[in-house]
Amino acid sequence: MIRSLPLPILAAMASVASAHCPWLYVTEDSHPRLFFGESLSDREYHLPEAVSAAEVWQTGIDAPKKRLEMATIEEDGFVGLESEDPIEPRGRLQTTIEYGCYHGTKLLYYVQHLPADNPSAWPDEPADGALQLQLDSEGDELVVSAVWESAPLAGATITLTHERGDAKDKLTSKTDKAGVARFPLDEVAEGLNGLSLMHVDKNDRGEVDGEPYTSATHYLTATFNYHQEAAAKVSALPALPEAVSSFGAAACDGWVYVYSGHVGQAHDHSRENLSSHFRRARLDGTGDWEELPMGRPLQGLPLVTHGGKLYRVGGLDARNASGEEEDLHSVADFAAYDPASETWTDMPPLPAGRSSHNAVVVDGTLYVVGGWRLTGDNQGEWQAGALAFDLDVPGAAWRELPEPPFKRRALAVSHIGGQIAALCGMTDDQDLSKKVYFYDPDAESWSDGPEYPGKPFHGFGLSAWNLDGDLYASGMDGFVYRLNEDRTAWEKAGESVTKRFFHQLVPDSQGALLLVAGVSPDQGHLATTERITPQAAKTP
Repeated sequence: MIRSLPLPILAAMASVASAHCPWLYVTEDSHPRLFFGESLSDREYHLPEAVSAAEVWQTGIDAPKKRLEMATIEEDGFVGLESEDPIEPRGRLQTTIEYGCYHGTKLLYYVQHLPADNPSAWPDEPADGALQLQLDSEGDELVVSAVWESAPLAGATITLTHERGDAKDKLTSKTDKAGVARFPLDEVAEGLNGLSLMHVDKNDRGEVDGEPYTSATHYLTATFNYHQEAAAKVSALPALPEAVSSFGAAACDGWVYVYSGHVGQAHDHSRENLSSHFRRARLDGTGDWEELPMGRPLQGLPLVTHGGKLYRVGGLDARNASGEEEDLHSVADFAAYDPASETWTDMPPLPAGRSSHNAVVVDGTLYVVGGWRLTGDNQGEWQAGALAFDLDVPGAAWRELPEPPFKRRALAVSHIGGQIAALCGMTDDQDLSKKVYFYDPDAESWSDGPEYPGKPFHGFGLSAWNLDGDLYASGMDGFVYRLNEDRTAWEKAGESVTKRFFHQLVPDSQGALLLVAGVSPDQGHLATTERITPQAAKTP
């Protein structure tokens, strides 16, 4: 069958910026949409048959690519396709549409969308399809690389538009010999932007549905969201090569270290969902992430530092393959990493497997609090006791602390004034808690602290850190809180651009805190790091 082409396309074959094209974007409630319009704001044109049959895929999400179930909708202001289910706004959305033949040319569309708001979270891996655009930011420029059949596409005109403009409101740039075009970031609009490109292959010949063609015309549209303030704030470090949550992280001698963690779709647990990487990056943000010798892939473990070495304690091992019944086991591993020799050394294991716990080092002693023990299923045996290990004592062994007045997992552990602080988490009754407790090593006793602010779920998977003698914590509500001077209440000390949990707080060595990776309730797994400089404490 030969598909007829709309008159706007036929009249503008030489310029994709003035033709009807398919575009992708994601709604505020995380539903992908595909429409056919002359610009990003033209969303009410009827869908041609080939576009209505498009298969939309989500790729670049540290998991197998996923086909989205799309349904046709018609409403005021929009005619097109919408995903039946919301997505984690990350990776890349894409589709390739073979439209048909017209006057001897075959017409194909390549459609992409990058859901993440920040350039540092855009995927590095190429899209599917013969014609591709790769996006990045360098300094004050948006860098766009055009690729045709795996080779740089030189001399191509790329057009930049935005959703508040029309077909005449555009900026163009031509690719160099390396296939790279550049746009000033101050020309990139706040919100949804679109890039478009046309490439004609005069050597392509064949038939479509029995109709011969002697050339092929390839159109590409790529959309992305951009928010200048958020981009500046969330670019504290280079993006991690993979989005990750529930990992171990620590700062040591000018570096931030990230160990393993969970990758892929949330709530998927398998060997493939455990990161097989141990990495570090400079705290000042210069340079890229470096690969380090890796131990066992794990999630739900703390990483702490003492005396120039790093220590990982426990964690969760997934022994099943993707798609199989979950076979999850908490491990008793305890190991030390020496950055000078780049080697791991096994330490005395925990008395029993433990995961979803947390740990802190105070005065040379490692304290482990909370967690549970999984032995093949997801029921879990809650760990009531807290443990201590003297890192400065040769031949030391684990010792039990007085039993805490709580059972928690997915909690935060830090310290304040020589005492151990245990914050929030999930209880053994599957409730979420805002309670805070202190442990005094000298008195060997536990006491109550001030409840964490916000709603109970804001304290699930939170992170805490002692910065310059003050205790800070960050959870799902997006605020960074500081314990006040008399330890009776929490006060706001900052706010993150991206709400996150199952992330890690680490110091940046310059008086600020880094919020590393984690999970966003809006965006799913994150690869970005945000820098927060705490506000001054309130004076009485």
